[in-house]
Amino acid sequence: MSNKTLLATAICASFLAAPVVQAAQGPNLVIFYVDDLGYGDLGSYHHPVVKTPNIDRLASEGIRYTQYYAPAPLCSPSRAGMLTGRTPYRTGVRSWIPEGGKEHIGGNEITLANLLKDKGYDTAIMGKQHLNGGIEMKDHPQSKDMGFDYSFIIPGGWADNDEVKFSKPTKNGFREGKVYPDNFWRNGKRVDAMNKFSAEMVSDEVISYLDERKDSKKPFFLYVPYSEVHSPLAAPNRFLSMYSDYITPFAQQYPDAWYFDWANQPYRGQGEYYANISFMDEQLGRVVDKIKALGEEDNTIIIFTSDNGPVTREARKPYELNAAGETNGLRGRKDNLFEGGIRVPSIIKYNGINAGQVSNVPVTGLDLLPTLAEMMGFAVPKDREIDGQSITPTFNGEEVKRIKPLIWTIDMPGQDDPVNEWAIRDGDWKLILDRDEQPKYLFNIKSDPYEVWNQLGKNQVVLDKLLQEFTKYKHSIVNDEIKAQRKG
Repeated sequence: MSNKTLLATAICASFLAAPVVQAAQGPNLVIFYVDDLGYGDLGSYHHPVVKTPNIDRLASEGIRYTQYYAPAPLCSPSRAGMLTGRTPYRTGVRSWIPEGGKEHIGGNEITLANLLKDKGYDTAIMGKQHLNGGIEMKDHPQSKDMGFDYSFIIPGGWADNDEVKFSKPTKNGFREGKVYPDNFWRNGKRVDAMNKFSAEMVSDEVISYLDERKDSKKPFFLYVPYSEVHSPLAAPNRFLSMYSDYITPFAQQYPDAWYFDWANQPYRGQGEYYANISFMDEQLGRVVDKIKALGEEDNTIIIFTSDNGPVTREARKPYELNAAGETNGLRGRKDNLFEGGIRVPSIIKYNGINAGQVSNVPVTGLDLLPTLAEMMGFAVPKDREIDGQSITPTFNGEEVKRIKPLIWTIDMPGQDDPVNEWAIRDGDWKLILDRDEQPKYLFNIKSDPYEVWNQLGKNQVVLDKLLQEFTKYKHSIVNDEIKAQRKG
């Protein structure tokens, strides 16, 4: 064995042992899971305008991934996949869940919160949950069923204000008023409306929660799924002022025009989107600073990522007209299977990870659960198929030897580009298939990351291999034993 191999082995062994040495009960965990943030929407991911100093600091203090993929190109399935380590179709969540919808995460799914609660952790979710049809759906799993002792949530959809949403238009023809959410619920009880933006409400709740439990001897898991930067966009004036050069005169004249009224209105510019990102970054920074103030920084794993690709300026719905998400040139956007729809920022910071690393290894949100199992010392469920695998080798600059290919699914009938339901990647090759399981695109992501050159008909050997792997994977999903046991 070479000296280099011996050194790498020693580093890996030291890292894996670190959590046990630092705390007998394991390290704390915080997952920031933001909404609709694009691969190119952060300073640390080369956005030329947006300022995100707090997230960029996490990147400089941890490892930043350049080929991290969300479990799905839409919110609900992405969240279900990340929390279970199982591709979303296995969990019962095939698409985004509308308010009152019948779809929900399966009641017999085991989440990361369930596993850590069983290990003695305090578990809490603050932010957008979006894994069932609503808090009033008694036959749907709720936060406690998903393993969270404490909850402060938007049950589904997005942060909005019903009073503003349904008010009558003013003399200017707009429904007016900045969006202060009134659809938060704390531990199953509706929260009174506050004059605060969504991320501020969430961060206030997280900080209050940490203050109240500061004498607890238990480690904690905080799942913080901010609703930013999903529409409707809203941010304090100090952030709008930062980006005033990117806000049109119309938007400056009507700063409180309600988002859903914009279908027939003049363009508002990119500045409100930029402001929303920087506002979210500030609020995330407050949480990180609180963890530092409590002396828990070195014993806390912090993960930052997005649930799916962004809404770009290619608006497909009236309420998307103010978005300006960036993909760093990658093809596609939220709700499709091109790289722009599924490749997102991802950062992991922990005391055992050397700072300032950049990994180009393809990884996925399904990998987080098995990775954390290795880092935190809990067992991955053995009675069900787990699609992710540990990516701890990347912490030492190594590759991940994949047991199975990466796979994505999306059930979006009626969309502009929705005929594509499946995507599978093995090594450098990615295949996209339509709803009839027919190949539509074949790309070599290493040589063609922007998915310009469709290789269908040009490499039959690769296509046959990917089709064989897809057929095997789909058979596993369709015949999933846990899904088959599910009632309703």
